[in-house]
Amino acid sequence: MSTVAVQEDLTLAADTFAALEQRVVRTIEMLRAEREQRLAAEKQLERAKEELDLHGMEMDDLRSQLAALNKERDAVRLRVERLLANLDAIATP
Repeated sequence: MSTVAVQEDLTLAADTFAALEQRVVRTIEMLRAEREQRLAAEKQLERAKEELDLHGMEMDDLRSQLAALNKERDAVRLRVERLLANLDAIATP
């Protein structure tokens, strides 16, 4: 082989190596970006879970309050019905 052919082979090998190196660098950058995105998504998911738990507790409190208000309303309704029945008894001779 002539020196020109060897130089061309070396140049081709160097170009191929440089291209491979570029691909490896891009792959590493893509992996870093993906990891950052995954970590951000995991943090966002954790915050969403915490908010969901908080809203669940608030919902339980609201259900308890609603049940208490319904009981109170029923008690008031019974008292009013008794008062009206007493008024009717007084009004009718």
